[in-house]
This record gives sequence, structure tokens and C-alpha cells, in this order.
Amino acid sequence: MILATAEQIRKADEMTIKGIGLPGMVLMENAAQGAVRVLKDAMGDPMDWDVAAFCGRGNNGGDGLAMLRILAGQGSVATAYLFCREADLKGDAAANLAVAKACGVQVVEIPDDAALEEYYEDMAGHEIYLDALLGTGLNSLVKGRFAEAIELLNGLDAPVLAVDIPSGLSADTGAVLGHAVEADFTATFGLTKLGLALDGTEHVGELTCVDISIPPVVVADLQLDSHLLEEREVRLLLPERPDKGHKGTFGHLLVVGGSPGKTGAPCLAAWGGLRAGAGLVTAALPCDLNPIAEVKLTAAMTQPLPQTSQGNLAKAAGPVVLKMLGSRQAMVLGPGLSTEEETVELVRDLVLNCRIPTVLDADALNALAGDLANQGFGAAPHTVLTPHPGEAARLLGMTTEELLADRPKAARVLARKTGCVTVLKGARSLIADPAGDLWVNPTGNVLLASGGSGDVLSGVIGGLMAQGLSALDAACAGVYVHGLAADLAIEEYGSRGLAADELVDFLVMAFQAFLSEDAQGDLEEL
Repeated sequence: MILATAEQIRKADEMTIKGIGLPGMVLMENAAQGAVRVLKDAMGDPMDWDVAAFCGRGNNGGDGLAMLRILAGQGSVATAYLFCREADLKGDAAANLAVAKACGVQVVEIPDDAALEEYYEDMAGHEIYLDALLGTGLNSLVKGRFAEAIELLNGLDAPVLAVDIPSGLSADTGAVLGHAVEADFTATFGLTKLGLALDGTEHVGELTCVDISIPPVVVADLQLDSHLLEEREVRLLLPERPDKGHKGTFGHLLVVGGSPGKTGAPCLAAWGGLRAGAGLVTAALPCDLNPIAEVKLTAAMTQPLPQTSQGNLAKAAGPVVLKMLGSRQAMVLGPGLSTEEETVELVRDLVLNCRIPTVLDADALNALAGDLANQGFGAAPHTVLTPHPGEAARLLGMTTEELLADRPKAARVLARKTGCVTVLKGARSLIADPAGDLWVNPTGNVLLASGGSGDVLSGVIGGLMAQGLSALDAACAGVYVHGLAADLAIEEYGSRGLAADELVDFLVMAFQAFLSEDAQGDLEEL
């Protein structure tokens, strides 16, 4: 699914109206008719509904007024609370105000705080609400009577449909700009807004994209570069499993990591690679930790490596690992590593000299943070970075708070600066490629918020790369399936208590969901 920013939406409207010649009133009418259908699908026959719309002064308010006029014509009692003077409306919104009034819609002006206080009780007394206060152009904090109106809507025990976007959400990031409507349904128009697929999901409710007749040629000319990952796309990415294949057919993954107290991390990554279908997996750890790994990894091989006096990987491990890479198809570097100086030097040497597909995770990323700030760290183009927000912030030389303010931008910048596919982990993980394209992953849940789940992910991506997938395809498929495993697990575990080694077992079910004849229906039910 294509996703668009507020500026791209503005351009699409402008190109359709001025370039193609389709009037704005037609687009607004199409939007209103489509949104009414969404509401009727959810709520049934509108006869005798008591519907109120909170309308702003822009086109979003015009959409709400058009919806009220349609609903009034179908038997609803319709009231518009206009958060400005009637004379403040311009263009298509003003035209729809006049038509709505002529068709029996009651209009109440709420131009100031005094009016809000006067009509507050009336505003809270309707059965169904349309949120048409603030549209996609919002870029500042919501204050005053708009904030009070949003909190009124959020406090009501009545269904709310957001018109195009819940008021108060950033269309680009999904961030709550002070206050935001918590809608039960959202009817978004023309193109799905990027923010609706990101942090704003908990405010969106049931999302429907309404076709308002933006021509395909306009969409093509915009060269949109943000996407929502979908099951059918991921299905096509997964490598085939020929019946006559053997363990060599499906690649050999090397996992390099581990330090005292963190033996589990590379073991979890190794299990992730195995569950992703790699034919062979070897975990290479500091020599003192190897006996532990041999017990934990009965299905994988292990390789003891030289270690420092503190028990971390030594720089002398470099030649051993590089030799091993000659017979491996992919490497995961970083799970459970330390940032001891000698280990950092090892990471830098391996990154500069490795020429097979690689996943860089955890302390491998921390080891390279200073290099990126100075001259770049020279990773091969078939490399995937899997930072969480803190690691990504260190790589980019910013605070975590600054990064979280615009995750899509941060993911794109990191991918461009490093020349590597970047997986920015978190709720709705992001995958960015160096060319600037971005994918939002819709799978996953709070069960992934536990230690070790990221190690499993790095192994899944590495396992897919070992089977021949490109860095981008492996990242997209790996993130999606990893999240799907958690979605399957939550049905059994609820929202707490899943350990990362248990998540590994659900990977089998997640991959199987793509292979079964009933996969389409199974996934749609989640």
C-alpha cells in the first residue's frame, strides 16, 4: 500500500484540480459520499441518527459539512458545530456550508472559548460524531477550544468517525500534537497518510481509504516513496524451498557475537536463522563461552574464537572469522558483543573486509557510531542495520527524543549516510533503503518488548539472506514474519510473558501461514 505525506497529498489535490481539471467540489463530494458509506457500513441505516460534526474552517470542515448534508438527506438529524464564523469559510468549504444549511443541517458557530462554554452541554448530547476539525496540514500544537473539543470527543461514550485524519495527529509522523482525537473509525481520502500507519495507529480505529477520483497518472507523477508492507508482497519475497533441496541449498549463516553474561544473544540469533530456513548455522563466540553455546544450540554448529582477558572477542579473532566467511553465505555480527576497545577494533576490521551479506546489530552498531560521524564506516552495500532508537540516535549523533520526533526521516537519513538497508526497530518498525524508499511494518505487538527479540530478528534476516534474498527483501520479509510470530503468540500468551526463545517457536507457524492454502484467510483474521 502506498503512503503519502501531507505535502504529497497537497500536491495530488493541486495536480488533480489545476492540472487535470477535476473541480475541488467533485473531490470533496466524492470524499463525503465515501466517508458516509464507511459510517453506514459500521453503524447501519442512518434513519433517525442524531449526528454532530465538529468542523474547522478549512477543507476538512467542508468534508464534514458535505457528510452532514448527505446524512440529513437520508433521515438523520444533523448538527454542525463550526469552530469559526460562517464568514470565515472560503471556497469549496463555504459552498458546502451553504448547501448544508439549505438541506436542513443546523449550524452552530463556536468562534471562541465563550461559545464553547455556552454550547458545551449541547455538544456532548449527540449519538454519533464526525471529527472534521483539523486536517492533514496541521503542524503545530493543538490548543484552546480545539484542544477542549478533542478532549470532549475522547470522553464521550459515542462512536466517532475521523474525517480524513484524527484531529491532532501529524499526517507525516503520527505524533500527537498536544491533543488528538481517539476515533473509532477513520475514513481517509485518496491516499493513506503516512502518519496513520505509524505512531497514530491507536487513534485511528478502523481505517478505510476512500477513492475520491485522484487519477492514477497523478499518483505516478508524485513518485511516492513510502509503503505499508502487505502480506501478498511478503509472500512473493520468501525464498522457494525445492523438494530436492539439501542443507547446502539453503545457505550457511555465521553468527558472531557473545560476551560474558550475554551468551544468549548469539544463540537466539542462531535459532532465528534456523527458523528462517537457513540450511546451516554456525555461532562463533569467545572461547570460554563456547561450551555454553554447544549446550544451547544442538541444531547449530559453534566456533570458539580468541578472547581478551575480560572474556570478550579479541582482535585476533578477525582472521579466523574472515576465513570462515569464505564458505558462508551471510553473517550476523553484533548480538551480545561488548564495546571493549579490542572488540570494537575487531568489528571495524570485519565490516571493512567482509564481502558477503551481513546484518549489523547491537554492539556492532555501537562500535561503528563514531566512524559514521567522521567518514562513514565502509560497510558493503548488501548490509542490513538493525538499530533500536537509542542505537540509531548514537549513529546519527542526535538524542533519542530527537530521533523519535520523526522516525521516517531518521531511518532514511541513516540508510542514505551508510549506504545500507536500515531497520529502525520499534512499534511499527521501519525499513529504509539508501535510495530513500521507506516501508512500514504493520505486524508485531507488545510481546516483542523483551530482551532477545531483536537478536531473533537479526538471525531471521540473516537466515533469509543466506538463502539468497537481497538485503532489502530479507529485511522486509524478516521484519514482517518476526512481527507475525508475535501476533500468533499473543493469542496464546496474552500481552505478557513471552520470552525470546519461545518467540522462536512461533516463527515456524508464521512462515507456515504463508505456505498453507488458507494463509490468506488466516492472516486476515489476525
